[in-house]
Amino acid sequence: MTDEQALSRALEPVVARWSLGGGAGGPPRPTRLAGGLINDTFALGDAHILQRLHTIFDQGVQRDIAALTPHLRARGVPVPGLVQTRDGALDVRVEDGPAAGIWRVMTRLPGTLRPRLHTSAEARAAGAAVAGFHDALIDVEHRFAFSRPGAHDTAAHVRAALDARDAHVGHRLHAEVAPLIDRIALRWQAWLAATGGPPTLPRRIVHGDLKAANLLFAAPGAADAADSADNADNADNADNADNTPRVSAILDLDTMAHGTLDIELGDALRSWCAPAEDAPTASFDARRFAAAVDGYRAAGGPWLQPAELRSLPWSVERIATELAARFAADALHERYFGWDPTRAVARGEHNLLRARNQLALAADIERQRPALQAAVERALSRS
Repeated sequence: MTDEQALSRALEPVVARWSLGGGAGGPPRPTRLAGGLINDTFALGDAHILQRLHTIFDQGVQRDIAALTPHLRARGVPVPGLVQTRDGALDVRVEDGPAAGIWRVMTRLPGTLRPRLHTSAEARAAGAAVAGFHDALIDVEHRFAFSRPGAHDTAAHVRAALDARDAHVGHRLHAEVAPLIDRIALRWQAWLAATGGPPTLPRRIVHGDLKAANLLFAAPGAADAADSADNADNADNADNADNTPRVSAILDLDTMAHGTLDIELGDALRSWCAPAEDAPTASFDARRFAAAVDGYRAAGGPWLQPAELRSLPWSVERIATELAARFAADALHERYFGWDPTRAVARGEHNLLRARNQLALAADIERQRPALQAAVERALSRS
């Protein structure tokens, strides 16, 4: 019996804890879904998703999702909902065996996943949808049961990369990773010197992980055709009024927290406006950045402060530098980020590829900073 077969058998009594229908054949069988680097995700037919939470999360995250999703839905923001078990619990804990972990079931929403965005129209739709998400929670008072302090402490991540460099001198990749970590540390110091440090901005309830793959899109057509376009220029030619992309849902709510928009949107824009982290080259699409910022500004409420948008050309560079540090450290630790054997021979090699990509991306963002700042000012000038 393979590991996957053993897991499938072990999940049968787990899935049975929920009333999910399925007719005479019983509840739907879990079918693994590809894509995520953190939680294990399975489809349960067309209506539900089964997930095993990564060990970085605890059961408090379910209470936060259950408390905040009603506010989002009441304001018209489509998000998946938790499904209670037969006995009213939000999740099921399995102590040992192949299914060990915390499992939950959520509603499965219609739409198309896009691992990357390819057009300005998609970026504008993403910006508008995220503004709606923030607007729905702007006046909500909530004390989080689960939190991840320091998730975007860039200085700490750079220090951790330097520590990894010193601790893994005998690693097979050390000769390649060590000078890369030195360059990351120099870039971070240059960023601090140019900015004086991270800005002081209002703390809001944020999503915490708005990468492209956490958005579902409706209204396929021109946007779908753009997925196979050779470059952003060709893809942008596909944008037209008859096939305007629309975000149909915002997924993966585990990382909701109190935070600032420079980090929230800087991380999002890093994902929306660049190729995959393990692409052989890295370039930042200033047109998509401008469209996303314009979409966010147009849909945002009066609570949005100009300083929050003006922080974005700096913050997106910061996030790319931070992620480069995290990937470089794990190229030596080889224990956190997942890896794809079709992309690299081992976890360390894959994370080295990612670290190089993100450092190059940070440099390209710095090069284009004047254009990005001009795009923000144009968005702010619009009524």
